[in-house]
Amino acid sequence: MPRFFCALMMNFVLNFIIYIYSDFSTEPPLVTATPVAAYESLPSAPATTPTGAQSSRPQHLGRHPTSIQQCQHCQATNVMTTTKTYPSLETWLLVLGVVLIFWPAFWIPLIIDSAKKTDHMCKQCGGLVGHVKPLSDCCIEERG
Repeated sequence: MPRFFCALMMNFVLNFIIYIYSDFSTEPPLVTATPVAAYESLPSAPATTPTGAQSSRPQHLGRHPTSIQQCQHCQATNVMTTTKTYPSLETWLLVLGVVLIFWPAFWIPLIIDSAKKTDHMCKQCGGLVGHVKPLSDCCIEERG
């Protein structure tokens, strides 16, 4: 009986992994949706336009380092950010939910970056310029 149970569990885990990494883009979508911003930007200094007017356009931050127009802490322009991705309270609640549903897969939210919080820091001064919340970009696909 234990061998059967172990084989059944392995079959379930492998099928779950295959399902996660399956490409469903071969079929046309049933519903088209307008993508929303998958970030939360901290208040920043408004960017200036060539005419001297100010615009309050938010920075688009993702899970990878990006270039920002101006750091609100050190006022450096065209600076790259550094990122730090780590588990947050939402990640641990997701782990708890997975434990209650199927405990052998509890570790999956801890290795998926979209289930963690990402902080963007200025490379010049190290100040926090924004962050991406957990699961805020898990269902959004950017198309070029």
